[in-house]
Amino acid sequence: MNAVKEMFQGRRIGYAILAVAFGLVAWAATPSSANARVFVGIGLPFPGYAPFPYYPYAYAPPPPYYPPPPAAYYPPPAAAAPVAAPAAAASPSITYTERPAFKNSSGNTCREVRFASGATGTACQDPSGQWRIAQ
Repeated sequence: MNAVKEMFQGRRIGYAILAVAFGLVAWAATPSSANARVFVGIGLPFPGYAPFPYYPYAYAPPPPYYPPPPAAYYPPPAAAAPVAAPAAAASPSITYTERPAFKNSSGNTCREVRFASGATGTACQDPSGQWRIAQ
């Protein structure tokens, strides 16, 4: 009976080793995502593990530096100059005709005038003594 026991016991160990080997092969062949966040380094790669496809921040090259554009100097705006009062409208160039002066219905002295354009009109003297073109 001892021989039968040894025969089955030897087979059991063989089957156990075969099952463990089959399990390891199946585990290695199973695709898995590389979601590992910690590197466990023993010098041997683990099946299904890939290192990060990018450099960590400490080993990445620095970003390019672009200096700012040169500053332009603009002088401060000049103080606003005082605005002069508008000049009185320049009177058109006129000449008096040879006709004598006359009094209008208001009692002002008036004369006939000729403009530079050749048109004629009437100018009357107001109470302050200024001559004005009558409309």
